Amino acid sequence: MDPRSSVLPARCGGLVNKIHAGECVLVLGPRVAMPAAICPDGHTPIDDYLCQKLAEELGDDGGGSCNLRAVLTHCEEKAGASTLRSVFQGLVGELDQHTTDLHRDLASLPIRLVLLATPDRMMFNAFREVGKTGVREAYYDYCSKSGADVPLSLPSSDKPIVYSLFGRHDHPESMVLTDKNLLEYLVQLTKESPPLPDSVRATLRAPSTLFLFVGFGFAYWWLRLLLKVLQVTGVENRLLSLALEDTNTFSSDQENKGFFESAGIYIQAGDWAALATELAARYRADVSRGGESSKPPVQSATPDRCPLVFLSFASEDREMVTALAHGLQERGVSVWQDSQNLRAGQNWEERIPECIKRVDYFVFVQTENMDRRDAAGVDGVYNRELKLALARVADKPYGAVFIFHVVVGQCRIRPEPELAPIQRFQLDASGVDALATRIRESFTPTPETAVSDRASHAA
Repeated sequence: MDPRSSVLPARCGGLVNKIHAGECVLVLGPRVAMPAAICPDGHTPIDDYLCQKLAEELGDDGGGSCNLRAVLTHCEEKAGASTLRSVFQGLVGELDQHTTDLHRDLASLPIRLVLLATPDRMMFNAFREVGKTGVREAYYDYCSKSGADVPLSLPSSDKPIVYSLFGRHDHPESMVLTDKNLLEYLVQLTKESPPLPDSVRATLRAPSTLFLFVGFGFAYWWLRLLLKVLQVTGVENRLLSLALEDTNTFSSDQENKGFFESAGIYIQAGDWAALATELAARYRADVSRGGESSKPPVQSATPDRCPLVFLSFASEDREMVTALAHGLQERGVSVWQDSQNLRAGQNWEERIPECIKRVDYFVFVQTENMDRRDAAGVDGVYNRELKLALARVADKPYGAVFIFHVVVGQCRIRPEPELAPIQRFQLDASGVDALATRIRESFTPTPETAVSDRASHAA
């Protein structure tokens, strides 16, 4: 495609590779247009439509505001909370069977996670229409004090998750409608009571994740807190994310725009339908050239071909390491983690040394959290695991590769002299690819490793 005709800003060129690698989270907001089947002009934003319909249904102009949350707050004062939720639930329910070309183009991309700031199901419907029947829906219920009843596994490009940030209309008590609801929601989200699902948190907080915001509406003060709590902003070594907004979104609020851009989200006015069409065309062209060029070739995940690694890390970094594990598994590397493989009642003292002896590789994940614990003299199981791995190196043939050292953020030099000659992998945009490639290149399957792989997965 001629770069001169591209809708994508030059400074966000890395977004295409991130999308093709499955490392882009899509965020859809209320400025996305309604489906033509309901609004034939094809340009009416969801929030404008709902404002208009609320006025018609409740016989109230919402105080003359064009801000949906302000209209909802005003309508609640006039009609009551129960009436408002019932009416709003019915209005949003009208969208349940619809989608748009914008959603279909975005659904054709290998996107693993979609965050919805809208109450509709158009993205879910689009995934189903393009053949991704494994798509899953989930939502945040700020009224609940516990997480989801059914745990969500990590999302994948063929089994994506569509996650509604502000509740779902088919569970009306969960919907964040008024300003009062919003304040309660932000408090609960900040307290992690309930927490987001682990699979969603791990994906959002991974340093390799980028975000594409479409019609999100960055003009509101509380979004600074929301995106910080979600760790969309504030993650070091993350590349620039992109947000496409209405032309008038920041006409009078350049300070707010500047804040988000300094936090790693580049915001511009643009035709998001044209961008979605361009991204879908680029992806189709990439696949037609022989596959997703941004991903390394994934080896067959059979027991006699797939290397098995042990991840050692500080407990504070569990979510980030879960995302790393997902990235490795997508690239043909099996992962043994204590949270996944240790059953209740098993003796850690016996089990971990045994597993370190049986895996093919040991990956030591050093972070600033780990450095802070060491500096404060706080014990860490990862220190014992590293000593066990170094002891196994002593038994291996000269020059054999066993330990990989992954660094996240600005970390100190570790005191172990044995780590000095080991290649360090900075977990940035290309770190997972480089690590997985090196592991696969080093791996020569043998009958012993095949047995080890099967035994560890059976544990």
